Amino acid sequence: MLDIITKTQVCYLGMSKGNLPYVLPINFGFHDNTIYFHCALKGEKIEILKDNPNICLVFNIDNKLINNVPQDDWSIYYKSVIVYGKIQFIKDITEKQEAINIMFRHYEGINYTLPKTVLERTMFMKVKIEKMTGKQNILHD
Repeated sequence: MLDIITKTQVCYLGMSKGNLPYVLPINFGFHDNTIYFHCALKGEKIEILKDNPNICLVFNIDNKLINNVPQDDWSIYYKSVIVYGKIQFIKDITEKQEAINIMFRHYEGINYTLPKTVLERTMFMKVKIEKMTGKQNILHD
């Protein structure tokens, strides 16, 4: 399951706004059983997460539609993981810089120093994995 997370480019963040689900695609970083991401300081997502920090994240890779005509045996091969946890807002500038480095390493394998002014006007969050489930439908050789 950890391999699927590290290979995923975009995950989906699920939250609850009252009794309605709210789901967004996000970019992220993963390190030490923790998912990191960032966004603007204000917005609907922030308000929802302040009211209810319980979230789930969905990671999905290796999607492939299989259509074995003429048998009409259609399927989709995939690998997916669902992570559950609670949002923690990161306020410390040093921890924000580490969070962005974790994200840059996820996508580019590099560290990147952001100016303090950029870090101050960006919201960073993390989710410690509390529960994780996985599922796959894969082609067998």
